[in-house]
Amino acid sequence: MDYSLDNLSALELKLYNSIPNNLNFGDNQLDVDGTFDKYRKIHEDYFQLLTNTSDEIIKLEALKRLIFLSWYSYTEPSIFTGIESLNNEIMFNSYSILNDYIRADKLDEELNWMLKFYSSWDWAILNFSENRLSELTKFVKAVDTSISNYPKQKLPQGTMSNRGQMGLYWISMQG
Repeated sequence: MDYSLDNLSALELKLYNSIPNNLNFGDNQLDVDGTFDKYRKIHEDYFQLLTNTSDEIIKLEALKRLIFLSWYSYTEPSIFTGIESLNNEIMFNSYSILNDYIRADKLDEELNWMLKFYSSWDWAILNFSENRLSELTKFVKAVDTSISNYPKQKLPQGTMSNRGQMGLYWISMQG
């Protein structure tokens, strides 16, 4: 399997684009057709890429996508995303790596505002971090959720292209 960022983004977009628009809550079509299993595999593949590459730029991007997918799996209905029941160990380990990035002051500007935005749904992160990942917990709890924490209509053109569902989400947030 090619664990490149481009390949994983293409797999994500193909899978996402195959989700029917007319599903209702309680439908099990995405479970039956294997969509949820395929998304779990993509999530695992991002983690493999993160832990097996020595390229710091690729690590950071894989981490951004892992954190997004972990957060998104908790905050959006699976019938809209195709994401359900991601591997809890991989989610925790991703948050643990994020905790290390925060401790080492390795968050770039983009991951910083993304994480601040995700912190508005603090329970989705604190479920994994509280009493275990002190830097991440402190970061999430310190965010002022009463203000907008993302650069609405300020992302440079193409910034979110070819970045899987994370890219689609942030493009949609640009209004």
